[in-house]
Amino acid sequence: MTERDDFDKIVEGLDLDLSFPDEPADPAPQEHPSMRRLPESPGPDDTEEPFYRKVEQKPLVPRRRGILLAWAGVVGAPLALVLATVAHVFVGQSILAGAALIFVASATYLFLQLPEHGPSRRDWPDDGAVL
Repeated sequence: MTERDDFDKIVEGLDLDLSFPDEPADPAPQEHPSMRRLPESPGPDDTEEPFYRKVEQKPLVPRRRGILLAWAGVVGAPLALVLATVAHVFVGQSILAGAALIFVASATYLFLQLPEHGPSRRDWPDDGAVL
């Protein structure tokens, strides 16, 4: 036999039970999914608190004229340039610069209108999604 190394010196003092059972234990009988009982519906006294916070639904079309015009600028300026390109219409540099300026100004306005989510809000540390 080879000489004993450090691991053998550490392990020789341990009392390890290395006996294994001859036969594996029978697994617990599993219920068929069709035999499971359905959970009882909660009664009027057993109301549970929902795991989500209900948020009022916002209208699809914004009510403020400024936001509506900004969306028209963000979508309309690039769309006008794409349609002019597809129709092979030459667009002057002043029109191109104006469309780019309208897009940038509209996008900046929309970003500035986003609500603040900071420590001043009641639910500030909440970073969950709003549906």
